[in-house]
Amino acid sequence: LKVVSAFGRFRGSAHPHPTKRFQNFAAMALVRCLLAAPVFALAVADTNPLGKVIQLMDDLAAKIMKDGEVEAKAFHEYIEWCDDATHNAQFAIEDATKQKAKLQAKIGELGSDVEVATANIDKLAASIASGEKDLSDATVVRNKEASDFAAAQKELEETVDMLARAIG
Repeated sequence: LKVVSAFGRFRGSAHPHPTKRFQNFAAMALVRCLLAAPVFALAVADTNPLGKVIQLMDDLAAKIMKDGEVEAKAFHEYIEWCDDATHNAQFAIEDATKQKAKLQAKIGELGSDVEVATANIDKLAASIASGEKDLSDATVVRNKEASDFAAAQKELEETVDMLARAIG
């Protein structure tokens, strides 16, 4: 951004600093006043046109000095504001950098937690699959034993029934 000063120039351009330009202008006005001082001493300001011109130049020099002081004060306040804004921005950047580092460490920590949890899930999934296979195998064995038992029991009942008929 270019900042326009009270003198109408852009700050940061190749033109001299506003305070330097004011000092140059004030010095030239002072030289004019000093050169006109002997003439002023000879003339009466109220009746002599040259005295009136000198009076106007003195008034202009005073006005320029006052304007220069106001401009210098405003410029000084602007520089202070820029410095404050710069310091605040630097602190904000430092705080954000520290926060970023903390968050990156937390992301790394949580990433390792995810890896550990994934390994546990895989182990538990394998354990569940093994348990389901064992359950399936046990169910097949139990069903076979149950059918064998039912067949053996039927045969025994038939044998007991035959013996009871033979005895009886």
